[in-house]
Amino acid sequence: MDFLLSILPILLVLVLLVFMKKTADFAGLVGWLATAIIAIFYFHTSFDVVLKSSIMEFLAALPVSLVVVTSILQLNVMESAGAMKRIIVFIKGLAKDDRVFQALILNVGFGTFLAATGAIPVTVLPPILIGLGYSTFAAIALSAVGFDALCTYALLGTPLVVFSQIANVDLITAARYFLPFVGVVSFTISLAMLFIIGNSRFVKRGFIPAIIVGLTSYAAAELAILVKAPVITGIFAGILIMVVMMLVLKLMGKKVYDSSHFTDEDRQIEKSMGILKAVSPWILLVLFILVTNLITPIREFLYTGFSMPVEVMKGPKIKPIFTRVLWQSYTWILISTIISMFIFKMDKKALKNAWDKTKSRIPKTFWSSTVFFLMAYVMMYSGYQKTAAGYDLLNRAHNIVYVLAEYSAKGFKGAYAFIAPYLGILGGFITGTETSTVAMFAKYTIETSKLLGLSPLLMVAAVAFGGGLASGISPSKLQNAAAAIDAIGEESKVLRTTLVISLIMAFIAGIISFLLRGYVI
Repeated sequence: MDFLLSILPILLVLVLLVFMKKTADFAGLVGWLATAIIAIFYFHTSFDVVLKSSIMEFLAALPVSLVVVTSILQLNVMESAGAMKRIIVFIKGLAKDDRVFQALILNVGFGTFLAATGAIPVTVLPPILIGLGYSTFAAIALSAVGFDALCTYALLGTPLVVFSQIANVDLITAARYFLPFVGVVSFTISLAMLFIIGNSRFVKRGFIPAIIVGLTSYAAAELAILVKAPVITGIFAGILIMVVMMLVLKLMGKKVYDSSHFTDEDRQIEKSMGILKAVSPWILLVLFILVTNLITPIREFLYTGFSMPVEVMKGPKIKPIFTRVLWQSYTWILISTIISMFIFKMDKKALKNAWDKTKSRIPKTFWSSTVFFLMAYVMMYSGYQKTAAGYDLLNRAHNIVYVLAEYSAKGFKGAYAFIAPYLGILGGFITGTETSTVAMFAKYTIETSKLLGLSPLLMVAAVAFGGGLASGISPSKLQNAAAAIDAIGEESKVLRTTLVISLIMAFIAGIISFLLRGYVI
């Protein structure tokens, strides 16, 4: 009964999403309420603990939820100003004559950069790919799959930040546990993308470029750790992949950029705005993030000196939530967006259009980004009691996370190291994001790993990578990609292909996880 009730909220969310076709925000709400009820009435948790753990969760989720909101605002501002149209036209000219390099530049390189800066590849890339002559199937699949390998570094490293908070380790240490997966998964994802475009023929042609992508991704991750800024790994990787692929093209004697095929409309858009002006919000954002992460005194002040801790529950095993408002990505996304409004010289009509679009999308998006953290934190603090020393877990059998870990350890034993990425895929499918997957399953994975004598942080990294790989099968992301090119309904066909790809990628990640199961830094 303990195990059944512990896993019931997760199963409930899965049923609501898959079989009843409910939205993620509604399913998450039901899951949170079910977790709270089970925690109170079965696991001896007071309403006070459920309420306070939910408040802690809300604060812990802000780096995710506010990044999503500010990113949506930035994208809408760029669309209203005409900047996105200009960017799309520019991209149409990249590697026009070589589909292999074009796909790697756009979907792995540019897709990773977009995800890292907070933009949404599944809404930006499909129209570009259609404009380049790709099928609707390929446009949806490639935009969802391309940046999967580096999802950990999406939204300016938000999944990594959440991982470090829950695991209680610094960002550099957390990043090192992701390194073993980065290069290999980037290489195999590249091959999977090429297979989607042109089956085995493209795989053969792109085998060497895919190896280069894998090596470049790994080098970017190492570089970010070297300069002590792992949260900008995605930016480094995206830019490096694009630059390296272009250099290789140049060395092969092929055109990197060709605008000869542009339509009259493309020409007009090209003349309307310079490309540097169009990407100015991203340039500003990257500059701000580099300054706040690479200049040591500034980083130390914003991250440590101005950490702004909030204590909701005090206890010997409970740490405060460090809000770090001036260091968080959402602050700099918002500032770069406001400055870009003046650069674009937007009038009241354009500003109103951007705000109206943002306002209509904020509530559900904000809640969807928050609700799965609610479930996670109620699970984490279920069974906690108020003592003289503060809130503490007096009986582990009253904690949902520990119950799940104990039964998992007994059931999976040594095989847990291999199935960890598949757990991540389940989490990513349920929650829609790698960050929420980390929030939901990190503590459970740590406890399970301890019971089995595995490396807890490596196992969480394996789960996180699985959550990233789930981008290719996330219903919400596939639907967004289909909606961006008016191809609703096509996503179900894409899912059948991307599901196989995601499972194969998880298999490869599982082998890495199993081989390095005792890896400790």
